[in-house]
Amino acid sequence: MKLMNSCEPVIRSKKQMYDMLAKGLLGNTILQYFSIKEWRDSGEDKKYAFWGVRTLTPGGPCRLNCPVEQVEDTIKRFESDGNRCNISLMIDKVCNVTLWAELWQSPTGLVVYGIEYPVGSWREKMPYQGKHWDRLSAKLLLEKHLNGNSLTDAMELLEKYPGHILELSATESILGIYPGRNTIHWELRAY
Repeated sequence: MKLMNSCEPVIRSKKQMYDMLAKGLLGNTILQYFSIKEWRDSGEDKKYAFWGVRTLTPGGPCRLNCPVEQVEDTIKRFESDGNRCNISLMIDKVCNVTLWAELWQSPTGLVVYGIEYPVGSWREKMPYQGKHWDRLSAKLLLEKHLNGNSLTDAMELLEKYPGHILELSATESILGIYPGRNTIHWELRAY
């Protein structure tokens, strides 16, 4: 995957970001579904036991590790409150995650906030148990967990979208929509 080098405009909404992410414009991700029909028609619903049901509302409801048989009811409940939903695989149920990270280019250089070898839920652990790495230590951390393709993709995204934070998970496995990558990009947002 080769991203353009020119700077892009700011990503201003979760809807815009999820649309771009689902089209593969923000690097390697997993397949995502924006309706129950789309998810069922994919056949993926029969492959995996646990799913993440997220809303496109900033700070909105989210249900991670949702059993497959409860996905439809969860979506209907979220949608009844006016939320649009996104369905995606829980990657930690199919492979080992080695790093949860948020990375950005600060005025003083690369910064990573994350957790190595995480256990539990991102939403529960990241706000309170993450650690900061900067400049050289941040670079070395990413080199430890991201393979060459994934590291190149992440750095190109940060260059293409200055002033944005990239959320990703690094895994021990090759996973996602682009071959040869061991990271899944979850979100790119302006800070």
